[in-house]
Amino acid sequence: ATPVKRQGLPVDVANMVAFLATDDSGFVTGVNFDINGGMLFS
Repeated sequence: ATPVKRQGLPVDVANMVAFLATDDSGFVTGVNFDINGGMLFS
């Protein structure tokens, strides 16, 4: 992933939740979504 170089906002998570609540996400199964702007901290 390409880092977007900004801190995430609650709206970033809300947008994914809103998508998953629609029929458009009906074919999405067994996936973990990392909503982290392309950054992974360990």
